[in-house]
Amino acid sequence: MILKHLTVENFRNFESVNIDLTNRNIVFGLNDIGKSNFLSAIRFLLDRNFRRNGFMDSDFYNKDTTREIVITLKIEIADDEENDDNKKIYTMMSGAIPSGAEEIYIQLKSEYNSETLMGEPTLFWGVDLDALEGIPSSQSYYDLDKYFNVVYIDSSIQLENTFKRYSKEILKGESSLSETERKVLSTHINNLNKSVGKLSTIKTFEKELVDEYKKFKDEKNFKVSIQSEIELSNIHSKLTPYILDENSENYPTSGDGRKKILAYTLLTLENRRLEERKINIFLIEELENHLHRSMQIAMSYQIFSDELFKYLFMTTHSSLIVSQMDDVNLIKLFKDVTVKGKSFVYRVPEEYKTLKQKLNQNLAEAIYADVVLLVEGPSEKILFERILKEKCERYESYGGYILEVEGINFNEYYKVLTALGIKVIVKTDNDLKKVKGKTDCSLIGINRCQRLIGKKEKRNITGIDSTRYEKDSNYKVETKRNVFSIYPQTIKRLKDNNIYLSRVDLENDLYEVIPRIMDKLARDNHSTKNGVDYLQNAKLINMIELCTGISKQGIDKIYKHERFECLKSLVNLCCQ
Repeated sequence: MILKHLTVENFRNFESVNIDLTNRNIVFGLNDIGKSNFLSAIRFLLDRNFRRNGFMDSDFYNKDTTREIVITLKIEIADDEENDDNKKIYTMMSGAIPSGAEEIYIQLKSEYNSETLMGEPTLFWGVDLDALEGIPSSQSYYDLDKYFNVVYIDSSIQLENTFKRYSKEILKGESSLSETERKVLSTHINNLNKSVGKLSTIKTFEKELVDEYKKFKDEKNFKVSIQSEIELSNIHSKLTPYILDENSENYPTSGDGRKKILAYTLLTLENRRLEERKINIFLIEELENHLHRSMQIAMSYQIFSDELFKYLFMTTHSSLIVSQMDDVNLIKLFKDVTVKGKSFVYRVPEEYKTLKQKLNQNLAEAIYADVVLLVEGPSEKILFERILKEKCERYESYGGYILEVEGINFNEYYKVLTALGIKVIVKTDNDLKKVKGKTDCSLIGINRCQRLIGKKEKRNITGIDSTRYEKDSNYKVETKRNVFSIYPQTIKRLKDNNIYLSRVDLENDLYEVIPRIMDKLARDNHSTKNGVDYLQNAKLINMIELCTGISKQGIDKIYKHERFECLKSLVNLCCQ
């Protein structure tokens, strides 16, 4: 069973939203964009307890109760006929699904009733979206409610409430106890009830009640008895969870983090027992609240490795919570006149499996932005942040973000971010690679950019003096400048797509703009090297020193120069 698509129409802040799904879905976006409403749409469709209260007028988009609410879920069942969840679907739908069906639809519709002041949900299912049939029901209980179990976990989950609900399962009356346990427990309970009734404070209160009563009506034989009524059937309500450690045998769970983890544990334990009978669908909101970073990472490992969470919708603002994500659907909600959504099925490429956590954390930071500038590494980021401090200090609050790829292919970030509707700017080096044993160089930098926009890669350049290229750094730089100059149309097309290729690399581009400042930095540090070599010798440390001492005039020169148009592009897209 594969969740494929969700359509939400005329519901709360969604006029019309169409989202591709997979079985694990991460929902994100700005605050108040509708993430909780998105989960509520799924709850109305599949959760009987949530659905049975119906729709209020405020549940209709812009309170337009003349239009009906429609929520439609498409599910693929062709992946494996022997799949247990597929079998549940066939059993659930019985005669409503023909043999060999590849996909089904479950749909909710609701029209507002001005007399009852609510919208009554009506459910349909079938294999033809244009000819769905009503789902059999008894009052508010539909046949699909026997097979779907929606587990909603919000950010304010309380251990006490969760444990109270679960504790009923621990002592299911006398049937869960042996004969000996039942007799011993009953004796203790009876003795406890008698002891409570004999307490002096209880007796005093009984007398005070009788005296007060006789002021209203004097009855000679009137008596009051206050008794304890603890029974085996309600003893579960008196249970309290404690965490034991080596130093204390009675330490009540008190920290918010520990309470949340224990509450999640109870929920997973409870719903793991339902897997054979029902299809568990987890809806989790902002799991990270009150959790230390180590706990967030631990929860990420659990969620994305445990088969219990195979059907998941989760909202989060934490890159740590999704640090272990793989084979998930990223769903970004954004405002474009009305709220829209874009999604992208993200799988960690095989070559980055060992860097999964780094790749995922970088992505999870960037997907919340509206405009992302991709750069090679920390030197670019430090320099660009220093310049932006003068030109648009609050660029991040306006939706901008600088992401250093740190050796990970630009393409892995570019394809995810652009698919989610995020504007992406790229600044990358004009790298060349000498072909061993030949006078050829492959155009690594240009072709890296060409791939990003789906254009054909350029052929190798020829006529390279191999000996000079390997030993003469000036010759290597001039070769790169020559490559840059012979592809003006390509460079322009890349710029039109917000992809900016260095003429050589960061340091050489910078030297075209502020050579005196860079050479002076080298001399001040007693170096005989020129400004480029000095910066490249210890890139990060020396770049920090340059950015610390550079004047506003120097910054202005860099910002206005064509080699650094990427910064103007970022400012124009998010700060204007």
